[in-house]
Amino acid sequence: MTPDVAPRSTRFALRGALTTLPVACAAAGVAPDLDLLFGTHSTYTHSIGAVALVYAVLRVLPQPFAGRALAIALAWSTHLLLDWLGTDTTDPVGIMALWPLSTAHYQSALFVFDAISRLYWIPELFIWGNLKAAMKEVLILGPFVAAAAWFARRARRG
Repeated sequence: MTPDVAPRSTRFALRGALTTLPVACAAAGVAPDLDLLFGTHSTYTHSIGAVALVYAVLRVLPQPFAGRALAIALAWSTHLLLDWLGTDTTDPVGIMALWPLSTAHYQSALFVFDAISRLYWIPELFIWGNLKAAMKEVLILGPFVAAAAWFARRARRG
């Protein structure tokens, strides 16, 4: 009698799926900031419209993306949430979260994350201010990343 173990090829396919999904989600989590290249930061890519578009495009692609479309779209939306919780000092302040329903910009009153300086010619703000902001982000988000890694490892074992 053979044990209830998946065939070797299935185990390797599963391992590949477990490693590609986090990479795809990480890429989706930072993708909204590609709008910096076009001078349209915190607008269309920082909206529910962009999340819906990402989901719709991924659903029509062949596997493995169609089956993981929701996870990747949710990863994109976490960027919106974290930017909304951040301190924005660049006009227009906030993110255009409800596009295409509205072009208004929204920012939380909580100001969980510090503003990021783009003033590279002022080293105190650009280097030290951004380093301080990044350290604060790591301290806030680090426990969530550690918990996710722990749960992922536990799920792979069990």
